[in-house]
Amino acid sequence: MAPSDPPPRSQAMLRRPRILLVDDDPSVIRGLWRILRRWRPELQINTAGNAVQALSALAELSYDAVITDIQMPGASGKAVLEALAAYHPETARIVHSSQLESLDTDRIRALSHVVLAKPASESELLGAMDLALQRAMSERTG
Repeated sequence: MAPSDPPPRSQAMLRRPRILLVDDDPSVIRGLWRILRRWRPELQINTAGNAVQALSALAELSYDAVITDIQMPGASGKAVLEALAAYHPETARIVHSSQLESLDTDRIRALSHVVLAKPASESELLGAMDLALQRAMSERTG
């Protein structure tokens, strides 16, 4: 490789940003998906209806960002955040929850990069997603 040649690009740098939406309410998933699809069509968006599905999705693919609710039947979104922090620290973690007051907010804030009160506005969601993707890109490029 000549000194003027650009560095080789990894597969991770070439693929579309991958996002995982986690919520037990299908209408919330649809709403988030519609906003992201409309304003960030370059994203590859996957969904999970609960924490167990999210953990399974995380075992199969890497994600640039995860948007998760906290209060869900069975395992909570906190389990998703803890798994991300432990095994996928490069993944941006966004909490989207309507019950922030009743949670261990210090722990939730420590595990997440952005906390949004549900329902977040389009501009809040898009701003959080942009920050998350910038963070993920800087992690990838070192």
